[in-house]
Amino acid sequence: MPSKLDPHLATIESWLAVEPQLTALTIVGRLTTIDPLTFSDKQDSIVQRLLRSLRRKVAETAIVSMPVDEIRPGAVDGAACDEHSAPPTPPPNRVGRGQRPVWAGS
Repeated sequence: MPSKLDPHLATIESWLAVEPQLTALTIVGRLTTIDPLTFSDKQDSIVQRLLRSLRRKVAETAIVSMPVDEIRPGAVDGAACDEHSAPPTPPPNRVGRGQRPVWAGS
């Protein structure tokens, strides 16, 4: 099913190429200026869906074209960042029945 955005897709893509951080509301505002009979501020949800789709396509293209040697295994889980890791915290003191807790300052 054709979308109201189809005739403006190339224009929207060119805006995003220059300003990738554009929001759906900004794009709807620009489209309203270009074609006020077709667009109003009520079309932000269809523009949000389009933006999600276009940004996903750009991300997939970037990932596919990334050289394999730039992908570092282990970096995602923080294993490669030992020098920035917080020191391990000691386990909490367990106090049994009839025992008094021992505080660091006492």
